[in-house]
Amino acid sequence: MSEDRKGYFELLLGVLRRPGEYFGYVGEGDLLRGFLVVLLMVALAAASTSMYMSKIPLEVLVPQLGELGVDVGELGASMGLFSAVGSSVTILAGWALSTAIMHGLSNLAGGRGSMKRFFAMHGFAAAPHAFNYALRTVDAYVSSSQALVDYYRASQEVSVKLLRAVLGTNMFTVFGVAGLIYVTYALSENYQLDRRRASLIALVPVLMYVFLSYLSPA
Repeated sequence: MSEDRKGYFELLLGVLRRPGEYFGYVGEGDLLRGFLVVLLMVALAAASTSMYMSKIPLEVLVPQLGELGVDVGELGASMGLFSAVGSSVTILAGWALSTAIMHGLSNLAGGRGSMKRFFAMHGFAAAPHAFNYALRTVDAYVSSSQALVDYYRASQEVSVKLLRAVLGTNMFTVFGVAGLIYVTYALSENYQLDRRRASLIALVPVLMYVFLSYLSPA
């Protein structure tokens, strides 16, 4: 079916509504079209992160700086930009690395499919995350600085490190679960895997992200 080329928005909406059918229309030639969804996700993530960080005082984010006598005034003005760049690089690199990992695991599981085609599919599967970051951008814009400070402090008070790591991934939300479902369909279609094996492979990058978050300093 991938030879029956669909229009961009028809393909995107079709994947969102009927992934089991429309992922079959995604081919290697749709790599750029899928990557456009990823770029949108990255841009919205950068925008939301920048606004969030610019509204939370640096002395709240890194209280140790004040204790060391560091002037946080000048640094605080650049915090939004630094956070946006860091968020963009992390998300883009994570997307590319997770795609490569799932391709390798799919081949080890007996599947055979095009890596280029899966990159295109994984791009379309990022649509729920792009929508999530769009909502976060609106939230960052309308939320007051004090409300964000209170939320940040409450999140830091979660005493169970594993729970804090899970929550920090932002993957166990309705958007994260939707993204996993779409990736499962993409893996199943591209590598001709049954849904059970495809879902297990789709979970691996998420579990790795949780593990790395758990190991990172609080």
